[in-house]
Amino acid sequence: MDRSAVKKAALSLATVVLLIIFLFPIYWMVITSLKTTTEIFAKTPTFYPHTVTFEGYTAQLFRATYSIWLNVRNSVVIATLTMVISTTLATFSAYGLARFNLRVNRYVLFAYLITQMLPTVLFLTPLFMLFNQVGMLNTLAAPVVFTCLHGIPFCVITLRPYFLSIPRELEDAAIIDGCNRFSAFTRIMLPISYPGVIVCAAFTFLWGWGDLMGALTFLQSDRLHPLTVNMYKAIGEYSTEWNSLMAFAVIITIPVLIIFVTLQKHLIAGLASGAVKG
Repeated sequence: MDRSAVKKAALSLATVVLLIIFLFPIYWMVITSLKTTTEIFAKTPTFYPHTVTFEGYTAQLFRATYSIWLNVRNSVVIATLTMVISTTLATFSAYGLARFNLRVNRYVLFAYLITQMLPTVLFLTPLFMLFNQVGMLNTLAAPVVFTCLHGIPFCVITLRPYFLSIPRELEDAAIIDGCNRFSAFTRIMLPISYPGVIVCAAFTFLWGWGDLMGALTFLQSDRLHPLTVNMYKAIGEYSTEWNSLMAFAVIITIPVLIIFVTLQKHLIAGLASGAVKG
């Protein structure tokens, strides 16, 4: 074998090993959700369920039907609003930073970068005090705003290179043909930069779907809790039903897998194009 073939074989082997390492926790989560409690706590771990049981799923979907579907609704509302608000505001902001050369632009970008570097837990206490004063505490708007504070800077930093790479002549031609600035933006700029918009929409939706800190801090009512908070509360102080907990985790993970499987081409293209254009 020549050196290039050996190199390709080594890279393929390394890829397979890394894939197994990253997928093993998901595999273990799924098989644990299908095991009995006796098998889970056996001295010798089993790598597949000897006795398949769906008790964990029935406990979540049927014994507490009202609770979990209410949690699903709350998670969908939080994730959808986070996606819409973050992507919309970030798109206009990124377009403005790319097209209008103002002195303040560098400071705005620096502020966005700073917010990405700071841990989000730093915002919990000041936001809690602010939401309490304006009456947003214990409403779904509170975790939405909290997640948007992290999502908008990411989207702006991701989308700005797309708008910078689009020639101004395209907008000028559209304006000459009768478009105003807004219609040129919606008809020319957005269709060209759609890979970046899809990336931002997907990631902000997933951040809203998986938010725990914001929901746990700002929501006191059980009726407003999303799936992540109820999963956190499923961990008992003295004991935990691990098959039921893992079933809960599988249910939460399903939308994430659907999004990545459905949009994987767009996500890869969007991230790669953004990296090249930046």
